[in-house]
Amino acid sequence: MGINVELINYMIKQSGKLAKNESWYDVGKKFNVQPPNKKRAKDDKKYKRKAVGTKAQDIWRAYLNVKNNLELTKEIYENGELKWETYKKTPEEAKEMDFTGYELERVTTNPYGGMWMKYKKESTINDEKHYDDLTERLKAVIEPVEIVTPSNHNEKSLVIYGSDKHIGALTKESSMYTNKYDRAEMRNRIVINTLIEIQKWVKNFGEFEKIYIMDLGDALDGFNQKTTGGLRGTSAHTLPQQLDNREQHDTFVELHKELFDMLTQKGFAKELYFISTSNSNHGGDFEYGAMRNLETYLNVKYPEIKTHVNYYPLNHFQVSKEHVIIFGHGKDDEDMKRGLPLVLNDKVENYINDYIRNNKLEDFTVTFVTGDLHQSAKTHGKNFRYKKVLSQYGSSKWMHTNFGKGQAGLSSEVFIHGNSQIYETDTFFEKTELNNTGIYFLE
Repeated sequence: MGINVELINYMIKQSGKLAKNESWYDVGKKFNVQPPNKKRAKDDKKYKRKAVGTKAQDIWRAYLNVKNNLELTKEIYENGELKWETYKKTPEEAKEMDFTGYELERVTTNPYGGMWMKYKKESTINDEKHYDDLTERLKAVIEPVEIVTPSNHNEKSLVIYGSDKHIGALTKESSMYTNKYDRAEMRNRIVINTLIEIQKWVKNFGEFEKIYIMDLGDALDGFNQKTTGGLRGTSAHTLPQQLDNREQHDTFVELHKELFDMLTQKGFAKELYFISTSNSNHGGDFEYGAMRNLETYLNVKYPEIKTHVNYYPLNHFQVSKEHVIIFGHGKDDEDMKRGLPLVLNDKVENYINDYIRNNKLEDFTVTFVTGDLHQSAKTHGKNFRYKKVLSQYGSSKWMHTNFGKGQAGLSSEVFIHGNSQIYETDTFFEKTELNNTGIYFLE
């Protein structure tokens, strides 16, 4: 009988009891428990139900038996005579340990009997106490400020797709192309060029009903020079960086504070939004903290700004009665071996259609947008637009070597309320990436 860690963790969280109207077959099915005789199970549904339920219950009982009797015995015989005995028993106080806040990570068995269980502390990513405390501290020093709104506005929404800022990243001098990205350049791309982009749209359409400032992840380059895979030990890659962890966090918060402090006084829209995702393969929980700290600042100083920091691989929101945006980074912080592709394929289309169906979004004009690949592209599925957006950072030496030069830029769109019309543009920043190669012999 195999060890099913997911099933055990589920029952631990249930305090060892089945949920209301739940059977052991339901538990077994939930965690892919297989009947001993799969061939018979195909034809005999009654057998399958009983076998799966019994096996699921046995997995839980086996865990309880070992947990309640953690005693290992080693015996050494010589010529049939017992010469040595070793007993290992869990200390009495260990049996009384409180495992609240911990979850079973791994179970290891050996052919001589016995079982080792490794627990890890449950993630506290949703713990609001830190942000509640921060809010109270900020309220003591920051007075709320009203955003400046236009006297008239159109029935349109402007969405700025900030993405892949990689604050702290360093493009090595030995790269085939250059990409200067010091703090001054970060400010230019993240603050100044965002405002310029908005001004261009306002000049063409007038003041908007809504402006959404989005961040599609990889805002920070990585904690301790590692991607989230590197932090888990699944990648040995070390990221070349020019800012340490604190500097990355502080630079993100400071630049975005400046962006919103300026934007709120421009009167470009009736409503302002900040929507971001922290579930990315570079930033992960590291950038979640930075984004939440920025969000707390905005909530205190500009209560009218609506904010949301997302930590799911995908999420969605309604732009108007007609339009919905499904968004994510494109490669999550834990599970995806490969990110979502530049161009839509059948497998990904089915994946997105499943999301649309389960969230009952079929009646909307759906835009599915992600970053990650530092390139812009648009394709269409049967039920949605599939969009990849530009990176505000551009490209690293690794990307130059593997994929070629990638120009930094900013993608944005205008959604027309009342119909399915959308205007889109990609704005490339001034050419900061120049050839770093070429051999010239002087005569």
